[in-house]
Amino acid sequence: MDRRKFLKFSGLGLGSVALLGWGFNRFNILGRENYYLQGNYAPVKEIITEDRLEVVGNIPKDLSGLYLRNGPNPMSKPNIKKYHWFGGEGMLHGVRLDGGKAVWYRNRPVVGGSNPNTHVISHAKKIYAIVEAGGSPVEIDQELNSLTEEPFYGTLKTGFTAHTKLDPESKELHGITYNFPRGTYEAHHVVVGKDGRVNRADLLPLSSGTMLHECAITENYVLVFDLSITFSFLKLGKGYFPFSWNNDHQARIGLLNRKTNDGVVNWFNIDPCYFFHTVNAYEDERGNVIVDAMKYQKVFDDDWNGPFTEFPPYLTRWSLNLSTGNASEQQLDDLPAEFPRMHPDLNGKVNRYGYSLGVGSGQKPDFGRIIKYDFVKNTNEVYELSEEMEGAEPVFIPAENQKSEDEGYLLFYVYNKESNKSDLVIFDAQSIKSGPRAAVKLPQRVPFGFHGSWVPA
Repeated sequence: MDRRKFLKFSGLGLGSVALLGWGFNRFNILGRENYYLQGNYAPVKEIITEDRLEVVGNIPKDLSGLYLRNGPNPMSKPNIKKYHWFGGEGMLHGVRLDGGKAVWYRNRPVVGGSNPNTHVISHAKKIYAIVEAGGSPVEIDQELNSLTEEPFYGTLKTGFTAHTKLDPESKELHGITYNFPRGTYEAHHVVVGKDGRVNRADLLPLSSGTMLHECAITENYVLVFDLSITFSFLKLGKGYFPFSWNNDHQARIGLLNRKTNDGVVNWFNIDPCYFFHTVNAYEDERGNVIVDAMKYQKVFDDDWNGPFTEFPPYLTRWSLNLSTGNASEQQLDDLPAEFPRMHPDLNGKVNRYGYSLGVGSGQKPDFGRIIKYDFVKNTNEVYELSEEMEGAEPVFIPAENQKSEDEGYLLFYVYNKESNKSDLVIFDAQSIKSGPRAAVKLPQRVPFGFHGSWVPA
């Protein structure tokens, strides 16, 4: 199958391999391993500060700021059988760049809140480590230290989310949150204003116990993803991560009107699935809502420790027809991929380009490639990392005086199995096939984790 031909409808070659592996694993023919404590998933124990880092190549002069990444890093000895990748204590890794130099690297544990180990974002001149399911954000300073100030100036009265969406026009931060006050399940649409204070927290008509990991926005709507993973009392009672695949739950995508603010959700039923991460959502010329995301056919069913050993995720598009009330689905690429990113100023607008981390199709992902999508030409471009290297989420940073959407840089950590250390690599987003234009050598490895952000100087 030609990798550069983008619009694919089956992906059966890769999917069949994953299905075969899943079948063996489901009946325990291969045995059970907890991959999420092995290799570069394993935590680092040292807290390091190192200045004047070695750079191979040339860091672009317009990259001045702080690259931050958050992820799980269990510091105490976890229960190997029951440890879930999403449960490790939060650990920040950061590199400061300035004037073509790598000024410092440091890592710091996130202290306080409800273990915000998933993402780290910047909004209204504040930095927050965040997590879902009611966890309170923790404010972080420019040196990666956890602060004790109440998040959003003390205005947050609900749970929060691991994935917010910034409206590029209003500068409002949107989130679909859920938590379990007094043992009940509540979901809210939370809006943080450009001043950094919560100005809306609307209760949603949703009681399914669904895992609301992600959301999306368009010009007129906020998207609510009520998908096939729900709260599990069985797993909770056994001491496991308490969310599970639910065959009996109708997967659906909801549209919450941002203009009327009437609290009504217009639902569109879709086939059973889950996705942790969207690329983007927008409204097409007919007013239909388009959402692109990394779809899992099934997850958190057989594997109670993490997302990668059952079915691989594929870039998939859902089209929601507001006239008919129907949703259609189309797989867009045959390369399994996760952790998608795009231009940060195009949330809710039509985007031409996206970027992701290729995760392979076997039971144990290899994180071995970086993928760039062109949604106009319907092609992809793939950079294969060398055999001893594994990547992480690629974050897109626009260049100064940008003239085209993809003029900018991709920053991400790369782990070297031979040296057992990591680099921060910088790619030219317009030509990822050319490989890194710079690599910042780090004093230790950065474990596989979740999400990061660029905080300009």
